[in-house]
This record gives sequence, C-alpha cells and structure tokens, in this order.
Amino acid sequence: MRKYLFIGNTNENTGPANVNKGIVKHLSSSFCTSFSNNKLCKYLNSVIKTLFCEVIVVSGLSKVGMYSSKLGKFLGKKTIYIMHGCNEIEFSLNQMPVNKKALKYEKYFLTNADLILPVSKRYSEMIQEKYPICVGRTSYLHNGVDKADINCVTVQREKGRVIAVGGDRKLKNNIVVANAVAKLDDSKKLMVYGHLYHPDDLPKGKNIEFKGLVPQKQLYEEMTKSELYVLNSIYEPFALSVFDALLCGCSILVTNVAGALELLNVTEHDVIYDPMNKDEIAEKIEYILQHPNNERLMKNLDFDKISYEAEVKRLEQFCKMLCQKSRS
Repeated sequence: MRKYLFIGNTNENTGPANVNKGIVKHLSSSFCTSFSNNKLCKYLNSVIKTLFCEVIVVSGLSKVGMYSSKLGKFLGKKTIYIMHGCNEIEFSLNQMPVNKKALKYEKYFLTNADLILPVSKRYSEMIQEKYPICVGRTSYLHNGVDKADINCVTVQREKGRVIAVGGDRKLKNNIVVANAVAKLDDSKKLMVYGHLYHPDDLPKGKNIEFKGLVPQKQLYEEMTKSELYVLNSIYEPFALSVFDALLCGCSILVTNVAGALELLNVTEHDVIYDPMNKDEIAEKIEYILQHPNNERLMKNLDFDKISYEAEVKRLEQFCKMLCQKSRS
C-alpha cells in the first residue's frame, strides 16, 4: 500500500506549480497522487486515496487539498502542509483585493495541519512569529533545484544588460530597481519580465523596458543574454528564480529577505539590505557588473544537497516521523 498522498497543483506555470512538478517527478513508490484533468475524477481520486493512506501532503492551497485534509482528520490521518507563501501577507503588500476563499483555506491549514513546512528556515521563523498557533508544528522544506530543468541556449551575453522578474507587483519592488538603473549611464539596460498591473504608471527611460509575461523557456533565454539578475523583493519566502539565473550564467544581486540566501555563500556586495534605497541598488549593480559573482557562487553550491531528490527524501522522513508519532 502507498502510505502517503501528495496533492498539489501542477497544471500552471507559477512558482508553486513548477515546484510541485519537480516534487512529483522524484516521489518514491511510497507516495501516490490524485491528478486528473477531470475535476470530478480528481475529487473522487483524492477521496479514495485518502481512505487508504496514512499521511496527506498538501502543497499549496486548493479546495481538493482542504477537503482531503478534512476527511483525513476525521479518519485519524495526518496532514502536512507545504507553505509556498502567505496570502494574508501578500495581499497586504501587493495592495490587492483580498481573496476570501484563499484566506479561508490558509487559516484551515495553519490551524489544523499536523506539520507545516514553509519553504525556507527564515520564512518558517516568520510564520511562527506571525502565527503563534503554528509554534511546535512547524519546520521547513526548501524548494528543490534541478540543473536538468534549465536548458539554456548559447547566446551572446549583452554587456551591461540587467534582468528582473515579477513585473510591477508591489512586493517584487522592481520600480525601485528601474529608478536605480536610471541613475546609471546608458550602457546599462534593465529588462523587467512578468505581469504588468499598472502599465501606464511605469518609469520611462531609454535604458528601461517592462516587457510583460513571456514563456519560461524564453525567460531562460533572456537570462542567458543578461549579465546580472536583480531580485529586490520586500517579501520572498524562497526565490527559485535566483538559481535559474545562476544556472543561466547570470551574476545575482538579491534582497536580504530571500529564503534562497540560506543556500548561498554570499558577500555583502551580493545582497540588497534596503530594497527601497535606489542609491544602494545602483551602486551594487555597478559593482557586480565590474566584479561578476556567478562563478564564485556556483562553485560553492552543492546541487546534490539542494536537489529535488534530496528534498523529497526529506519530505518522506517527515511523513515517517508523523506515522511513528501516531502509532506511539
């Protein structure tokens, strides 16, 4: 019998969905999944498998995940919630209308999950501080990094080309990056990719372009053309894009709130300490373009230790631990 049920969205091209695809690809035979393109089949599948599993792993928020968890709780099963982000925090920072359904699901898992796994140690500490009810039920599970997922084409890297992702979302803070690049000479060029919510309010400049959404494959190509990737978020549970950029040959400049920093051997020149300070960002962009950090950071990364395979093994250990607790 397969002991553990994994539930998570793999149908979209979002960060959590891409992580779920990586997890599913490396699950052992102890796991089963409930995927189906037919909504009714997906619900029936998850109900049936919930009846026969010991632990339900829900990665991200979904109705099917909540229903399976509720059924599991009634039957005495254990639930693990992999927490990719916090809707309450994100809606506030992005100044967007609150999604009441998402908040309802989130509150349920934070209150009822037997184990909560935010995607970095720093983020785990933040969640426990904000929600004391989670203390004692929270550890962390890093997102996996798989070199094989990045197929970068060989193209000419453009001197002075800087790239950022996340469009104009408030929490990604790319407007400040644009204002920083505007302070530099015209040999520096910023390309920002991602959804544009307020296209008429973007900074203008001949060396600044907000390009909108592009497919993931094209984004890797754009990273390969660039010298530097800048992540200036004011909130960032993990930041898988940092590793995408490194694997595409970019140097990186990363906000000090990113969970990914736990896995990187950075210096003070690689980190943004005040994401609202355009002078600090401009100075560090200039510095890294003259002193690239990609080779140094890649040399110190142990990809075997941070791979999906390693993280899935850790997830399975968490499942075993919950099973042992329920039997004792």
